[in-house]
Amino acid sequence: MSMRQILGKLLKNISPAMYTSSMLFAYCNSFEKPSADKKLQFEPLDLKKLTHEYMIKQSILNAVNSATQTLTVTYMAIADLSIEYRKLLNELISLLEETLTYNVSDEHWDLIVELRNEMQHKKEKLLKLSDSMEYVYTMATAASQLSYLYEMENLCNTLLQRIDDAMCKMKAEIDSNKQLEHTYWYIQGQCIKGNEDALIKLKIFGVLEINCPRVSPFQDLRYLRDKNN
Repeated sequence: MSMRQILGKLLKNISPAMYTSSMLFAYCNSFEKPSADKKLQFEPLDLKKLTHEYMIKQSILNAVNSATQTLTVTYMAIADLSIEYRKLLNELISLLEETLTYNVSDEHWDLIVELRNEMQHKKEKLLKLSDSMEYVYTMATAASQLSYLYEMENLCNTLLQRIDDAMCKMKAEIDSNKQLEHTYWYIQGQCIKGNEDALIKLKIFGVLEINCPRVSPFQDLRYLRDKNN
């Protein structure tokens, strides 16, 4: 076989490999730098950033968010329930005042008993929410102290403001409830003293309050009730 034929066969067998190699080199011929977004997609996680302090701060941030949410939801529940509670108290006061002026029917007393049971149910729920708020306050205070300890002062100050705001508003709701409760107890005492038949009705239907606090008879009851509307 001549030299020319041997070289022809060699070139024929080598050319596909050269073509493939040229395609690979052509694909990798770009020297453009990847954008910041592409770096985030392809760069591996920097384990040096995952220090104990970093992870503690992330946990504190989650705790502050959770405490803030629980604080807000609990206060809103107390505020909404207090509005319903005072509405029932006002209705009961009006119904009891009517017993001082008129000879009321049995249906009237039935309504008083029904409203009183509903009012008592809401009062129990309010007491449960008030107890819950004490634990929420403790949790939120601990979260704020942790954030201050790890130099997250802005987060700490924001949470403290929310705690103070929620506690002040809750106190205002509770004070309004207590003020109207005193008016209710006073009117009920007048019903018991002024009408023996009313006293019997109160005993039969279980409306009588035991050991209720005394309220001065010189208080303007209508003023107290209107103020809480």
